Amino acid sequence: MKKMVWIFTVLLLVAGIGYPSGTDKAAAAASPEYTELATFVNGKLLISASKSLLVGSTTYVPVKLLDQIPGFTVQSTAGSVTLKGAKGITTLNTANSVFYKNSNYVAFKSLLKLGAIDGKYASSAESLFIWSTEEGRSKSSSTLYSISKLPENMAYGMGKKVYVNGYSGSHWITDVQYDGGSVIVFTLLANDGSTWKLDYNTYDERIIFTDVHLQYMRQYFNGLTVWIRNSEIDNSPFKNMEKLTIKDLRANLSTGELEVVMRRANGQEVPIAMNPSNEMIGDIAEMFFTENPRNVTSISDKMWSAIREEKVVVGMKFDEVYLAWGEPDSVNESLGYVVYGQTHVYFYNNKLQYWYDF
Repeated sequence: MKKMVWIFTVLLLVAGIGYPSGTDKAAAAASPEYTELATFVNGKLLISASKSLLVGSTTYVPVKLLDQIPGFTVQSTAGSVTLKGAKGITTLNTANSVFYKNSNYVAFKSLLKLGAIDGKYASSAESLFIWSTEEGRSKSSSTLYSISKLPENMAYGMGKKVYVNGYSGSHWITDVQYDGGSVIVFTLLANDGSTWKLDYNTYDERIIFTDVHLQYMRQYFNGLTVWIRNSEIDNSPFKNMEKLTIKDLRANLSTGELEVVMRRANGQEVPIAMNPSNEMIGDIAEMFFTENPRNVTSISDKMWSAIREEKVVVGMKFDEVYLAWGEPDSVNESLGYVVYGQTHVYFYNNKLQYWYDF
């Protein structure tokens, strides 16, 4: 019976959510991948529209940021950009630079040869740390050590714009301290310029999501036509299996919550606030089907009417009960019943026979 639930769920969830075609994948493989990186100098996050880059295995720094890295000067002439550091001079060329979003980027390894600096790329944090002083090295090393100890994916927010459930506005994660225990201490910079610390328990559901992740989820979900599952939404304002369109995913700047904005057939837009979660995309996907269930399995008008009212009736097939009430809390295949809270629902030959409450 659990297998039936799983098969039915997969059919409905996967239908309509496609993956890139082979042509798209081939094109992506043929072109270099540019990953934007946060830039820290002497332990301080540089908040700028220009980010450092990872291209293949090489890191690059925006020339625009060199005025914030001690010891470098930039001279631009027609068709030429020259960099000067404490240890030498170089002119940008195809071997030591890339051009991205109408801006020049110099290879970090070239900067190391030119200037009195050192640094390290932290892959799990998608961040480049640069230092020019002993104090900067010490501060950077402390942060890098904490990053190396963080649980999987927890470093991803470093240097990024984030939203925090329960806190208004947007913030930037500027530092982290962690020794491998149960509490991570994030330092955040708020929009008003104030700095504050967040004690995050590693056993809790994740309350932070990045603006980068929000944009990715928008690309994935926005515009989808869906059939809502009330069993997966607390106090749902919709009729079960109501046909909706996902209008947008957004951060509520008053509460810090992620909201999924649903648009009804009459044009009304209804936001659904998501609970903190370590599996945000999965939790969103579980709220709906992307294919009309009646196109996947045969359902009579009588049963469909009951499903939409979130009721079960004698004679329902298991998948119809599943559509009405959602995933059962437990399944007893040998005795032919499933449990929803205090209610036991009994089947014979895949037809609901009776149910009773304990």
